Amino acid sequence: MRFLKLFLCVAGALFTGAFMFLHGFNAWRNGEIVVRHKGKEPFTAMAEGPFPFSFATEVWGWMTIGAAFALLGVVGIVKFLISTPTQRQAALTRLDGVTLRDSRGEKIPWWAAIAVIGGVVAFFIYLAFRVHTS
Repeated sequence: MRFLKLFLCVAGALFTGAFMFLHGFNAWRNGEIVVRHKGKEPFTAMAEGPFPFSFATEVWGWMTIGAAFALLGVVGIVKFLISTPTQRQAALTRLDGVTLRDSRGEKIPWWAAIAVIGGVVAFFIYLAFRVHTS
């Protein structure tokens, strides 16, 4: 059951990231994307037509966030595969038995903290561009 949880988390991140990246990449190849803002009518932004800045931020936003999710899935797979069998078993045991209250004593690795903070900052920069271009 523990391995299934790990597999579903990693596969979910990988496939979600791939879908998001390919959505942005397909729009970039076509030269247009439908932009939907909450409370407003959707409009089509084109690279060589109306709203080129909205096109660029929308497409690169999808591609960047999708690539980050896919990279997270790949890192999860690689980290699990290159670890020793005892480290794998410890990771699976930790995944199965950790509750929110128990996990507060564990230290967060610096790379995970930087990835989360970078993702949040990139997301808010992306939202700022989207809001100011409409």
